[in-house]
Amino acid sequence: MQGEFKQCPNGHYYQGTSCPYCKSGNQAGSVTSLKTEVFVGDEDERPMTIDVCGGGTRTMMMDEQETVLEGRQKPIGGYSRTVFGDEEEEIRNYNVQGEPKKTPRYVRKLVGWLVTYSLDELGVDYKLYEGRNVIGRDTDSNITVNDCRMSGKHAVLLFRANKYSLTDCQSSHGTFVNDEDIELEPRYLKDGDVIRMGNTVFKFRTSL
Repeated sequence: MQGEFKQCPNGHYYQGTSCPYCKSGNQAGSVTSLKTEVFVGDEDERPMTIDVCGGGTRTMMMDEQETVLEGRQKPIGGYSRTVFGDEEEEIRNYNVQGEPKKTPRYVRKLVGWLVTYSLDELGVDYKLYEGRNVIGRDTDSNITVNDCRMSGKHAVLLFRANKYSLTDCQSSHGTFVNDEDIELEPRYLKDGDVIRMGNTVFKFRTSL
């Protein structure tokens, strides 16, 4: 026998030394809960708050009406912030209908492409945007290319004042435009120029 029933501070009845409905490892008498604050509208507005323990439910107020949200349900609109202990995570992935929100990866204007058949015989294209486009092997580059002869930050393609320029970033193997090494000087590009970096050959195409 495990003994008589006990009640934890969150209102659950259980037998044993810890409440199985609260976070695993909580001892009787301790209070650790998952707190989720769901905001609807602007970030300054905080119309409803939910406290969830063990996947339970709480009643909240939203738009002056009492509403019940079941534990682990998707947040309704806006964004949610989940706080557990000292950790905090913000989720901004749902619209007001509770559906996944499509967040654009770029907010800059599309101005061209780099097209290559070196990586795939069917072709691969990379979008170019206004401002700086860093090209290289590093994963934090704007255009990441898996080419062992390409430097981490190999070159920068810049679109500014309706002009395209390409600058080598002191790469190990250089950057070539129409088979000419541009060295460290910016080279202005025109539609159809052929660019070579490492083992990868690109054709530059403009959208303007």
